[in-house]
Amino acid sequence: MKFFKKIESYILKIEYISVVILLLMMCFLAFIQVISRNFFSFSFIWADVAVRMGVLWVAILGASIATSEKGHIHIDLFSRILPEPYDEYLDVSLCLIAAAACFFFFLAAVKFVSVEKGVGSVIDVLHTPEWIFTLIFPIGFILMSFKFLLCFLVDLGDIKKGAGKVKAK
Repeated sequence: MKFFKKIESYILKIEYISVVILLLMMCFLAFIQVISRNFFSFSFIWADVAVRMGVLWVAILGASIATSEKGHIHIDLFSRILPEPYDEYLDVSLCLIAAAACFFFFLAAVKFVSVEKGVGSVIDVLHTPEWIFTLIFPIGFILMSFKFLLCFLVDLGDIKKGAGKVKAK
């Protein structure tokens, strides 16, 4: 388990660095666009598209970071109703369901990227195939699936440790 937690911490560092770099680049590009349009009546035609693609990447990476920090969306209806030991089982179940859902989204995203690649459309202003920018979908969903699965395993281990302590008393 420590091996997977170490992998998750490396992934999280890469995600944080990527988000910071992307945000800085997006702010810089947007600032340059505003200055060049207002003062020089000139703009980079590719900057708006690059900022839009950066927003997409930051959103998916941010969702993955939130998954690592257990900051993802919870439906707390049942956790407030259920008694103390059962809410832990609910959390474990929801992590497993979320891992499965993210894995199915990953499969759909792989299909989407393969269709995009087959279509062969190119973002003209960036001279880059569109499928390269949509790679964030399968990457993000497989990362989130891994993190939810790890959450499931850690929480399940915590429940087993807690059950052993209760039996020992």
